[in-house]
Amino acid sequence: MQNKLPVVFIGFLLSFITHAADINHSLLTVEIEGVSLSTPIGAIPIILEIQGYNQVSSTTYTKRSPADGQRMSIHRIEITDTNDLRQISYVREKSGGRIKSPPKVEKPILESELGTAQRIYHIVCAEASAKEQNEGLCQPATTSNIIFNHGKPMKIGSNFEVSLNATDASTVMRLKYSKN
Repeated sequence: MQNKLPVVFIGFLLSFITHAADINHSLLTVEIEGVSLSTPIGAIPIILEIQGYNQVSSTTYTKRSPADGQRMSIHRIEITDTNDLRQISYVREKSGGRIKSPPKVEKPILESELGTAQRIYHIVCAEASAKEQNEGLCQPATTSNIIFNHGKPMKIGSNFEVSLNATDASTVMRLKYSKN
């Protein structure tokens, strides 16, 4: 019996480490507009240009697309890459036009954002431990609203911080990886 206890504990510990490694790998490979935390820094401008983005500073890319009611959607991606940190931030907001009243029917999240938002939500809310799920306040996801932790940044393990708040009106997705 004494020999079995350490083996069971080691097995439990290895499964926890393997699970954490799976979450880390999943977060490193999530693509936002074709760019992931593991994308080589030199490839990012090319990938985003193909996606229709213009580089407005060394770290910021934007594009505009038509939205409903004579409005425009402004998409902004910011990339941070230092020795200690790698971060991708994506924000889409609507601008212009006149809003007379709030929409009566919840419209779906943009199709171009839906898959990424669902993948981030799945990694954080389905693959994470029960403790992280409870701490993360995973709200039920729908096609018109995907959010956790009320849209505030949430720490995942020791190296990651993730934010997600996706709706028809606006979307914020942020993946932050601390290399230390």
